[in-house]
Amino acid sequence: MAPLRATQCLALSKADMERLQRVFDALCIEQGWARDGEPARRHARMLIDDYLAGNTSEGRLLIAGRAFAESLQRGIPR
Repeated sequence: MAPLRATQCLALSKADMERLQRVFDALCIEQGWARDGEPARRHARMLIDDYLAGNTSEGRLLIAGRAFAESLQRGIPR
């Protein structure tokens, strides 16, 4: 698996963090991940990167997170 890449340093508002947390929690529950496990950490990084790139919709972030999980399960490197 590819190493996690650095994310730009940008302050997120409380509302931003709450939105990301809801999506992260939903993905952890759906996928059966421990919140502190490797898959969850990879997805947290992916969600933050996607958010900083402009995808701020909870629904679209959830779709992106599910697609990312599926690609990892199929062995497609990201």
